[in-house]
Amino acid sequence: MNRNVYNGKLVAIDGPNGVGKTTIIQELKKELEKREIDTYFTKEPTGNELGCFVREYAEKSKGISIACLVAADRYQHLQDEIIPQLEKGKIVITDRYILSSLILQRMDEVSEEFIMELNNEIIQPDLQIAVFADSQIIQSRLKERDSLTRFEKDNKTNIELKYMERGIQILQEKGINVFKLVNDDDLKGNVFRVIQEIINL
Repeated sequence: MNRNVYNGKLVAIDGPNGVGKTTIIQELKKELEKREIDTYFTKEPTGNELGCFVREYAEKSKGISIACLVAADRYQHLQDEIIPQLEKGKIVITDRYILSSLILQRMDEVSEEFIMELNNEIIQPDLQIAVFADSQIIQSRLKERDSLTRFEKDNKTNIELKYMERGIQILQEKGINVFKLVNDDDLKGNVFRVIQEIINL
């Protein structure tokens, strides 16, 4: 992976499905806007044609083909959104990035070596936020959803958490700053802690 050479900073937020990541990001956006911190929020898979195809294709296929499509969407994401915003000096916050590949593609039995090779030319995040929660809490949140993806079905939370721990280790070995956040009932406090990490960049 390549270090970020632009004026802005790249922050990735990842975690297992149902961990409450979206709620944290929504609240984070409100708080950063209040503080007038120049940020740009985005997500993966993207909303472009390739990203939409990835979402659809991932439900009926698995393995290396999905890993390649996810990486392709990420490179397009960098080209179309992330790098232009970094060049403007913004803090870019992406909902899912390389750590999600090290979770979800590993669940599809793709080797971590292959995943890292596919993502060898991406920009590494300046800050990786890894969101944790108790597996039972995560499962209760998933049960409230109207529909589930194949990754969310059949109680796979402990597998996701296992691969996330390994993914964090891989990223730390690459010199990436990883902040572990336990998503308990203290939403405001959790968002404040994330903001402090961003300000410290």
